[in-house]
Amino acid sequence: MSEVRIPTPRGVTLAGTFINPVDTQDAAVLFSHSFLADRHSGEHFDRLSRAYRGAGYATLEFDYSGCGDSDDDVITAAHGVEDLHSASSWLEKQGFTRQVIHAHSFGTLIALKARPEPVETMVLTGLVSGPLSFDWNRIFSASQLDDLEKHGHAEIPDDNQSDREFFIISRQTLIDLSMNETDDLLGNLKTPVLVIHDDDDDLRGLLEMTQENFDRLPDGSHLEIVRAVSFGAGQGLDTLRNLSLDWVRKRVPARR
Repeated sequence: MSEVRIPTPRGVTLAGTFINPVDTQDAAVLFSHSFLADRHSGEHFDRLSRAYRGAGYATLEFDYSGCGDSDDDVITAAHGVEDLHSASSWLEKQGFTRQVIHAHSFGTLIALKARPEPVETMVLTGLVSGPLSFDWNRIFSASQLDDLEKHGHAEIPDDNQSDREFFIISRQTLIDLSMNETDDLLGNLKTPVLVIHDDDDDLRGLLEMTQENFDRLPDGSHLEIVRAVSFGAGQGLDTLRNLSLDWVRKRVPARR
């Protein structure tokens, strides 16, 4: 295991965990975590990383700026896009010119907006492919929303594994979470993707959104619906792992 620090053009440094199996050549999986999360994604990404490495892929899990052990920053889509490009470029400099992105939930927004050039395919769980409506009063406290209104930013306590005490969000953060256009996310996308949805995604309307927009995805893309499970509750993880590995092996075969 190697703990790495990755610079970004704007001067913020990202923290990550890079592991390169001894039999890997030039293929790596880059993980894109969700909003108010970190590189481990509640150990979800750690488990998937081990599976990918067992199949011969190097892995890079990293914290977006303002998350985990990366430098402090306001969480916005624009910062996330620059962060993902920086992580992909770092991998490329290590010799990993054939890359896969495995992204979850709002991490899929960043992946679709960024589209790093070395990435040959993506695995997208909990895909967000268009605008969403939120009742922010049920998500954030009255004092946090008041801070957003008065000061333009607010602190959100972080209860993940890192030593970080809080995230910083702004008005732009809320816009980035909710006001995404399908044309911006899927238009001219060249990389075939695997989309995996569970029952939670169905309840949230994400599955219906994907079904409505599926024809916008590149030829060769595929949708898998895993019923009667909640990945977030630790259910169906073997199925998720197997679907992901089968797809990546087909699209970006590991060379040993």
